[in-house]
Formats: sequence, structure tokens, C-alpha cells
Amino acid sequence: METNVLSTQQRVQELAQEYRSKGYEVITEPSPEQLPDFLCEYQPDLLVRKGSESIVVEVKTRSSLAENPRLRDLARVLQATPGWKFELVTVREKEKLDAPEGARPFTIEDVSSRLETAEGLLEAGSSEAAFLLGWGALEATVRLLAEEDQLALDRLAPSYLFKQAVINGVISGEAYDMLRRAMKYRNALVHGFKIVNFDTALVREIIATTKHFLAETGGVSSEGAESSSS
Repeated sequence: METNVLSTQQRVQELAQEYRSKGYEVITEPSPEQLPDFLCEYQPDLLVRKGSESIVVEVKTRSSLAENPRLRDLARVLQATPGWKFELVTVREKEKLDAPEGARPFTIEDVSSRLETAEGLLEAGSSEAAFLLGWGALEATVRLLAEEDQLALDRLAPSYLFKQAVINGVISGEAYDMLRRAMKYRNALVHGFKIVNFDTALVREIIATTKHFLAETGGVSSEGAESSSS
């Protein structure tokens, strides 16, 4: 909830700056005294003016829209008032993980432990189980790298995670291409599909790539990552 509030406030400030750059007078969270009588019951996020044009701006998340039925009344009032406009801006909410109570992101130690277990499973012939365990460690490690680069992520899907990571220089284009290819196998396995002639080399590549990423966080030595990929 706090993250959503911060993203909403940030968008309000961005819009205020955009309007100022266009020559508008901008009032953030105007008081009743700064509003005309027909708006005295509302406190919009922004009131912007230029000449005879006045715009009331509201910035909301999609879930908060359902909690603000009066916005429709506000829109109707403004549409019926000459010289006034209403602008509703929605911001994306951070996706919440539907997980058991107490679930938390992997630490570097958690990732290292999962990789060790994945390697054991692979040697024991359980390549698909090793892949899934390694994949979870890989996703967690990319998120750790993203956090270090202060990259804001509002969705949990791995496709979104990897795309944002490569766009922002967190991972290389070569690593991104490998992850996109490997994600097809991940999707099949987690949704209950059997993969014919599953290639154990892919599991080793996932583990080696995760160790390489982990080295960038300081979690393992670069030598350890390199030896695992050989």
C-alpha cells in the first residue's frame, strides 16, 4: 500500500511539472478556499489554470477508483460547467504475490543453497526438478541485481522482470536471449506439460548464469561462477 501511495504522489508531481512547463498555474491539493463553490466538497490532486481554462486533475490507482464513487459526480459537474475540464490519470499498482503468510524474497544465502540443491538433483538424474529449483534461484538473483540498481519493479512475471533488467542494463542482451529461450521450458514445466528429450545442458546453463549474476551481487566469487559454467 505504501508503495502505491508513493507512486501516486510521484505521478502527481510529474503532472504538476508538465503543466507548469506548458504555462499553467498549478495548485497541488487545493484547499476549499482555492476552489469555486461548486467544488468545495472535493479536494482534487491538482488544480491547473491558464487563461479561461481550468482543469481538475485526479491521480488514482485502479483499485482506489472503486473506493471513490464521488469521482463520477465530480466528472459530471465539471463537464456541465463551461471553462472546466476533468482529467483522470491512473497509475499502475505494484503486483502483489498471492503467497502463504511469512513468504519473503530469497537472500543471497537462500540462492546459494538452492543452487547447491539443484546441482545435487541434476547429478541424481532429476533434471526437471533441478531446472525448476535453479529457475527460482535465478529469478530471485535478477531481482537482487535490480534492487541494487534501484530499478522499480511493479510486476512479478519473469518476462517483465527480464525485459526491464535488460532495458536498464542490469543484465546483458546475451543473457536475456538465453533466459527467453529457457522461459519456454519453465512455462511448460510449471503448467504441467512434459518436455520430450529435456536437455540437461540447459539446467547447467541456468545454474551457471545464476552463479554469474550472484557474483555481481558479491554472493559468490567470480572464479566460482566461471568454474561452474565449464
